[in-house]
Order: sequence, then structure tokens, then C-alpha cells
Amino acid sequence: MTDQERDIQTNYLSGFRKDGQLVAVWLISGKRLVGHIRGYDRFTIILEHGGGEHVVFKHAIATIGPVKVRD
Repeated sequence: MTDQERDIQTNYLSGFRKDGQLVAVWLISGKRLVGHIRGYDRFTIILEHGGGEHVVFKHAIATIGPVKVRD
């Protein structure tokens, strides 16, 4: 992974974490997790989900995106 690719990922995840934005994480198994990103490193993301914190390995993630809360 190049420095530019790492910066894109870091900026994306950092924005969600700093804003406390609710995110949806779709795993390659098809399971969807919704929560707040509490931290991340090169291989994992800490997702606060369902009243607890979960370590999600990045290689198991298909996509990540913001959750839009409907009024």
C-alpha cells in the first residue's frame, strides 16, 4: 500500500471517528454492522456496536459508509 492510499483510508476513517458519525460496515460475509468508529490501525477497526466494542479485521470488510438517520 502506498503512502497516498494509506492517507485516503486514514482521512476517511479519521473523519468518521472525529465527527462521531454513525457508520455501516458491510462484511464480506454479507453481515452489516452499524456503530461508531472508536479507533483503527493498519489491520483493524474498533467499532462500538450493540453496547460493546468489537475488533473488525479490515480484510473482512467489503465496504464502509455513513448511515443517514431518517427523521
